[in-house]
Formats: sequence, C-alpha cells, structure tokens
Amino acid sequence: MKGCVLSAVLAVCLASACAMTESRRVPPAGIIVAPPGGAAGYQHGLERSRFVVGDSRGDVREYGLIKVVGSEESFAVDEANGTVIAVPNARSAAQQRGVWYTRGSQSHNDDVRAYFMAAGIPQDQIASVDATTSLYGAGGEADRSSLQPKIAGWQSILHREIRGVPVIDSVAWARMDDDRHVIAEWVYWPAIPAKAIDDAMRLRTSLASESQRAAFLSRLPADLPGGQVVIRHSSAVTSGPFEAVATYDVIERRISADASTGAAVRAASVVRHFDANGSEIRLPQERRERRDDFPGKK
Repeated sequence: MKGCVLSAVLAVCLASACAMTESRRVPPAGIIVAPPGGAAGYQHGLERSRFVVGDSRGDVREYGLIKVVGSEESFAVDEANGTVIAVPNARSAAQQRGVWYTRGSQSHNDDVRAYFMAAGIPQDQIASVDATTSLYGAGGEADRSSLQPKIAGWQSILHREIRGVPVIDSVAWARMDDDRHVIAEWVYWPAIPAKAIDDAMRLRTSLASESQRAAFLSRLPADLPGGQVVIRHSSAVTSGPFEAVATYDVIERRISADASTGAAVRAASVVRHFDANGSEIRLPQERRERRDDFPGKK
C-alpha cells in the first residue's frame, strides 16, 4: 500500500515537472515564418544577443515572463508574445559608468542596425534608425558647474516598414557600449499576415486617386488633419489573440479650455485610426472592458 502511495506521489511530481518545463518553454529565436503572402517576423533570444548577463543565477518565471537573471543584467522573454526586455541591474558595471558610448549617435545607429541584421531582423524591413540621447550629471552645492548634463550614450530605435508601409507597433531598440556589448534592449517584431499588407496596399492605391481620396475623406469626421496609411498590430504589452490591420492614422491635437475663462489649459495629441471604409476603430491595446475597471466580487 505504501509503495502505491509513493508511486502516485512520484507520478504527480513528474507530471508537475513536465508541466513546469512546458510552461517555461520560450519561443525559439530566429525568423518567424509568416503564412503565404505575409511578412516574416523575428524572435529575439539570448543566444542571438550581445547582452551580457554576467554570472547566471538561474531562470525565474514571474508575471508571465521567463527571466535569465545574472550578476550584471536580466534578460526576460514574454511567454505570451515573445517580447524581449533586457535591462542592467542597478549595481551592474554598466550602471556605474558615466559614459557608455563615445563615437557619436550615427555610429551607434550603424552598430545597432548591423547588430539586429546579424541577429535576424530582415534588412528590407528596416526603414530607418533614430537615436535618443541619455544624459548624466553629478555635482554638489560647492561645484554647480559640474551639474551641466553630459552625453552618456544613445538608444538606437529601428523603424519597421513592409513594402513601404510603416508598421508602427513593432519594436527593436538597443543601447550599446564602446565594445559593442548591449547593455539594454527591447525587441518585439511579429510576423504580419497577408491580409493586413494587402489591405494597406489597396488603401494606399485608392488614396492616390484624387476622386477616391475625396470620397474616403468625406466619410471621416470633419476638420481632421491629413494622415497616412500604416499597418497596426497588437502591442508588446497586449494579451489575447494577435491582431494586425491596415489603417489610415490621423494625429489630432486636442486643447481643453478652462470653463470659466475659456483659456487653453491643456493640449494633447491623439492618434485616431480609420479602416478602408472610413470607420473609426480601436487597436487591441486601446480597448478596455468594464470588468477590467469594475471586477466582480469573489
């Protein structure tokens, strides 16, 4: 009897171990093959990265992420959609440096482009690369001159396009040091289905005709500024089924006024999305359901 109980316990433990192994399986790094007519995506992975985690302290699974935690940095993959987020630890050597990269923003852009192309991002999908600047400064009461910010380095951001159409929600950026080691990065580059690409091509072609453009714009709300045809898809922070759609995106500037004086008090830019029929739509990351704000009682 005791042997049967031990066998049962062992079977449960083995099943649990198998389930844990299965749940910790991350998408394989490399090209994500698209269905016929679609555009390939790219899955980033630690084996294709120049990110240095240091002495690994093992894998950790929390909040839907599978993380490789090291003495220097942490590399995380979202189990649901494959998003990669890699950041240095607070006390890492990279975080203690005042300056990471000294060869200028254009050189950093070139290094990051070459890095992601070598990793597997299709070259023909990289429309451009832009850099944002990181600054640092230090000083005290006695030496205010040293508080003048200095350039520490850059983050270079890849902009994606397919057949000349921008793919807004795809993400690939990296921060490098002078040795071309990656000290931070974020990658989410999903495959795009054929329908979204074909719809974008048709919408762009129709807007090239003056009469069809006028007919399309007449179905939109009045007084909107001009827009552009883009491909939108589920963002890196969205759960649920993947969606991709061609839209005509318009950036509308909204100004709120003080009710008593009429003076402008706040301005905001809102991106509005319209499908090929001129109907306004919301992206998965822009939708909210009532139950998210008002959860039911347990």
